[in-house]
Amino acid sequence: MSDDELRRAIRKLRERADYARGHEDAAAAEEIERTIRGYQDEMATRL
Repeated sequence: MSDDELRRAIRKLRERADYARGHEDAAAAEEIERTIRGYQDEMATRL
């Protein structure tokens, strides 16, 4: 994925995690947050 694609994916996943939390689905929100952290780690290694 390009940097721009990663940024867009992270933004979208944050929206989904917030939605999951709003609907009291903490497990889904945590799984999404793990994915976000993985993408952020990938971005950090590119710098």
